[in-house]
Amino acid sequence: MFRRLLLSLPAALAAPRLATAQGAYPDRPITILLGLAPGGSGDATMRHIARAASEELGVPVVVENRPGGAQTIATTRAARSRPDGYTLLQTTIAPFGTVPASQPVQYNIETDFTYLGQYTTILHPNYVLTGSPFQNWQQVIDYAKANPGKLRWAAATPLSGPHIANAAAFQHLGLETIFVPFNGGSEAVTALLGGHIDLVVSSDYAPLLAAGQVRLLSEIGADRAPGMEAIPCYGELGYPLPLRSAFGLAGPANLPPAVVEAWSRVLRKIDASPEWKALLQRYMALPSLKLGDEFRTDVITTYQRLGRIVPSLRIER
Repeated sequence: MFRRLLLSLPAALAAPRLATAQGAYPDRPITILLGLAPGGSGDATMRHIARAASEELGVPVVVENRPGGAQTIATTRAARSRPDGYTLLQTTIAPFGTVPASQPVQYNIETDFTYLGQYTTILHPNYVLTGSPFQNWQQVIDYAKANPGKLRWAAATPLSGPHIANAAAFQHLGLETIFVPFNGGSEAVTALLGGHIDLVVSSDYAPLLAAGQVRLLSEIGADRAPGMEAIPCYGELGYPLPLRSAFGLAGPANLPPAVVEAWSRVLRKIDASPEWKALLQRYMALPSLKLGDEFRTDVITTYQRLGRIVPSLRIER
């Protein structure tokens, strides 16, 4: 044990400490709340960031999965935590956009958070098993038209961006489908692999695609994404709510400048690392670093846009 302590000292001593009103930051473990179940791209990217941040900051950085409430349980806890930089949160479009546009939440997007940085843009295709009879997106639409209430599909969580985008598309087309709720992309994928549902829209497809287990049929963005040029996107299909979402990092309002500076340094270093680029490529995610005010503006603009559109869609969980 003494040897392990000695070996850990160089990294801890090398990591710079930034002064806050309470003293040097950080001087104890940091927790990052994640509103998704373990597994999937959101979990994998966040755990990579936690490991890299721990090395850079010299303290343990722990990811705590707190799924439920369409990711609002973790988000509410983060908003109510002490603004000292020791409780942070992974941001997604669900608790910071589609959910508060759909129902009351116990936090305010504009006033209750410090927005540290966005670290990747994620793609959400609709996909089926390679053994599925659906060879393309039009066949899915044709089946749903001919068989009302038979198409079973899922997203990573209820009221997430992919859920809302798909529900809006099906409503636009006059289709009656069955949405099956889960607490994370890994749960939805397990249901797909088990034959319990027909289709998933989520960011958790890349390992399955590499293994030849799934077929991509369409993607919910406004334009064709890199690596998905062969499938239609919702923008060109004329669907009402094309979306492209991202993962980011936030904390409660009024984090000290030293905390913001520390995480800006961490995210810049991660963004430049070959290991991070390889991870994003593995999950077919896009690098898109945005820090501080730029990130905050994007989150609030998206939230306000969804607040104008989503209520008119009458989407139920």
